Amino acid sequence: MVHDDVRGASTLTEMMRRRAALSPDQQYFQLFDETVTYGRLWTQSARYAAGLARAGVGAGDKVCLIYPTCAEFFYTFFGALRIGAVPVPLYPTLGVETTANIFRDSEAVAVATIGWFRTGVDQSRALAPNVGTVLEPPDLDVDAPLPTLAAATEEDLAFLQYTSGSTGHPRGVMLTHKNVVSTIHFMAEAAGITVEDRVVSWLPLYHDMGLIGCAFTPPLLGTPIWLLPPDLRNPRQWLSLITEIRATFTVSPDFGYRNCVRNVRDTAGLDLSSLKAALSGAEPVRPSTIEAFESHFALKRVISPCYGLAEATLAVAIWPRGAPLRLDTSGRFLSVGQPCRGVSVRILAPRDEAPAAERPVGVEGEVCVKSAGVMQGYYNNPGETAKVLMPGGWLRTGDLGFVDTEGFLYVTGRLKDLIILGGVNVIPADIEEVVDRVDGVRYSAAVGIDSERTGTQRLHVVVEVRSESASSDDYHDIVREITSRVHKALGHRPARVILVRASTIPKTSSGKIQRSRLAQMIQDDELGERVVYGDT
Repeated sequence: MVHDDVRGASTLTEMMRRRAALSPDQQYFQLFDETVTYGRLWTQSARYAAGLARAGVGAGDKVCLIYPTCAEFFYTFFGALRIGAVPVPLYPTLGVETTANIFRDSEAVAVATIGWFRTGVDQSRALAPNVGTVLEPPDLDVDAPLPTLAAATEEDLAFLQYTSGSTGHPRGVMLTHKNVVSTIHFMAEAAGITVEDRVVSWLPLYHDMGLIGCAFTPPLLGTPIWLLPPDLRNPRQWLSLITEIRATFTVSPDFGYRNCVRNVRDTAGLDLSSLKAALSGAEPVRPSTIEAFESHFALKRVISPCYGLAEATLAVAIWPRGAPLRLDTSGRFLSVGQPCRGVSVRILAPRDEAPAAERPVGVEGEVCVKSAGVMQGYYNNPGETAKVLMPGGWLRTGDLGFVDTEGFLYVTGRLKDLIILGGVNVIPADIEEVVDRVDGVRYSAAVGIDSERTGTQRLHVVVEVRSESASSDDYHDIVREITSRVHKALGHRPARVILVRASTIPKTSSGKIQRSRLAQMIQDDELGERVVYGDT
């Protein structure tokens, strides 16, 4: 009997099985002009499941997936689920030692990859004796019966999502089927996705926004997806695809929209008027970026701020489609919306202050979240888990924010990123918003570095410049303008402004600035040849 109630599925596997039974010839996604239907996804995932089983992978085993954006990723992911194994999607170019650390931490018995990445995988595997085998698509595409298994339950582990956030070492976020399916439901509702939408995504499949938000949410409703590789050196490809297929929905971190304004000066041939919503998340959403993007491409009320994190499976709040944006009374912070249905938010004192003391409306504190999407914990890491999971199912996010009288959430920064200048808390994004408006600036990051002499932190601003061949006088003028504007806007004068080449500022795979890593690079004098002008 065909189950037509896709929304009634309690596991990710069952949701896709029902979708394939109901709509076998319907497009799941298109990639490189190849269309993969739900029927093909289900057929191929069975073959890959057989290949995994033949290689000795069984129920509960962890399988690391190191793929570019490709159909084989999906076949392997759902193939693993179909034999009760646990997929672990990974960033393909993390580096040998970091990848080996995750191989060991996840206790993976196998790695599925593709030829492009095989050398690096083998080098990492040499440092992780628990990995028994490395499999490529020809090893996995097997015509054999699947083992007979009990159906997965909603409480079973669906996959491990490794995250470094913007600070610290990668940790394996344990997500059950219930975590994922529940989030898909309230995220589709909050984002207003319907079967009539046409979704374009260039976000990587190893990151929660690209995987859960763009690849797993649309199938709930049968919404077609068009995928692009995440290494978009020219963002025009993204905009051209939106134009070509008349896309109605897309997603990007703030820097993606900013890159479009900077690198797609000629808008001839581009028509983004079909867009009904373009979510912006994964890093602070800047009003200036929204204004610039919508003005440049002749759009109104298209970019919708949103907020989420891997430890909550993904979504916490999504700004409703087409609604006027909302700034707080100071005009500094943009609301990311009210919490999604089924998500609760509290603002508590940071964990090093009075335990669990709740902040009044409008007062900044640590954003804490409770929902069916909150993770089970970090895999094999009870110490780190205990730091963030509180009694009653509440998750400490590590993000700073506040809510207004109507329950709208404003995210102001990260606890660990706060800069303390003369006893005053300064939010890096406030400084970066000022600096990024200076002519000649491509991108910036502000960090505080402890000073033994003063007993406080000193403000350092690292700036990626547009031109790497300007004169010393031009660079000097940029530094002077930055110093002047920051001092005028925020009352703090940078101790040092460092101008560097493009792509110097370290980021996570989702585009978040790794400020702790940047501060360490400055302290250890690692910027080296990347510096084009350093003001001391």
